[in-house]
Amino acid sequence: MIKQLLFYNFRYFSRSHKFIVPLVIYLTAFAVLYATKPLEAMNTYGMTAMFIFIIATLIACNFMEIEDPVQQQIVLLSLRNNTIYYFSKVFFVWIVVSVMSFIIVLYPAIFCFFSENVSVGNLIVALISHLLLGFLGVCVSVLFNSRLVKNRQFAILMLIIVVLISVVQKAIIIKSPATKWVLYILPPVSIVVDRITNFGGLKDAGPLFLAFGISIAYSFGLLALFIKLMKTKVF
Repeated sequence: MIKQLLFYNFRYFSRSHKFIVPLVIYLTAFAVLYATKPLEAMNTYGMTAMFIFIIATLIACNFMEIEDPVQQQIVLLSLRNNTIYYFSKVFFVWIVVSVMSFIIVLYPAIFCFFSENVSVGNLIVALISHLLLGFLGVCVSVLFNSRLVKNRQFAILMLIIVVLISVVQKAIIIKSPATKWVLYILPPVSIVVDRITNFGGLKDAGPLFLAFGISIAYSFGLLALFIKLMKTKVF
């Protein structure tokens, strides 16, 4: 069932041309980032992980609006499993973002863009962080689709605000410590990025895995909320 839904989502996505803008942004950022070398590995991976989070929100935002509402109702009636249907949408976008993540992580390591040799452990950490932040970006973005937020301008504005504050969350907390209890409810992008850039081996594994755990729990919490809201929201 999931396989058929993934192919269905792929057909819609590829025919809509909604992927062009995110792809152009991705390729442009890729070219600019790797225009010079050498680069510091984990700092670079911190930046690219943050970028993957942003590009994931953009792809998911576009993807959630391409399916005709009537067609969507027909699919839901024939499928008779709303949970699988909505999960497949998130899963499909995450697959697309994951392909981008693999490329942006492995390319500089393979072609020696870094000033130091990157260990297998560091590559694994970088790849996991990109996959997790990509998934987080998708789960954040789908909550702002037109079924849940009718006013598109307001939805996009709120999504941009959430994304931007999530990215600079740590910097804001450092300057204004009193804001941390409010900002900690936002997606833990800064926490994960901070752990990546400061990762120096096994001694940093504890804080790193904690950040990963927070990201996973946050993402699945948003995913569960998304599915619940979509199942209760009428067309």
